[in-house]
Amino acid sequence: MVVLTNNEEQDYILIEERQCSSLPNSPAKRVSPTKKKQFYINQAIRNSDLTPRAKGKKSLRRLENTRYLANLLEKDECTKDDLEVCSNPAIPSIFTEACTNGNYIEPWNDFMNCSGEEQEKLLSLLELEGAKKKSTSGPIKDQRNVNPAFSAQDCFQRIDRRLRATLKRKQIPMGTLEILEENVLSFFIAQPNSVYTTNLASR
Repeated sequence: MVVLTNNEEQDYILIEERQCSSLPNSPAKRVSPTKKKQFYINQAIRNSDLTPRAKGKKSLRRLENTRYLANLLEKDECTKDDLEVCSNPAIPSIFTEACTNGNYIEPWNDFMNCSGEEQEKLLSLLELEGAKKKSTSGPIKDQRNVNPAFSAQDCFQRIDRRLRATLKRKQIPMGTLEILEENVLSFFIAQPNSVYTTNLASR
């Protein structure tokens, strides 16, 4: 779509360049004139700086916020010529800081003066050091998830059938839960490395 402007009358003339693929020309599928009109209005809005009018309160608020942020963005933008005038110069990047800081320049020059093979060796050593630090600093992996016997589903299936049915209920009786918790806690406080087995009586 091309928009031509006549300076004298300030009229907008819309010229169609191509047919829309979503509006078929076949007589078997007919599109209502209102849908066709709305399609061309939406297309004109997309291709221009116009924004559709908000219909509800939330949409209107979003539109106002978007315009406000766009205005702030326009005010804050600095062109290349205005960099000296701009009160908030951009924060220097890490690369800029490395090039200007004397502590970083010497190691960088030493690295650049090395041959390609030496540079590769240095980089591989640095990668190995980083990998060692990551492996030592991380928490110790739990080996139980490696053994399939310790999967949550299998452990749950080893529980007594009646207890499983009780635990599957949406509302577990608080009395039963308190008794089970006391029994399990007292057992593991006394013998932390043991396996807890019990025969629950039906209540």
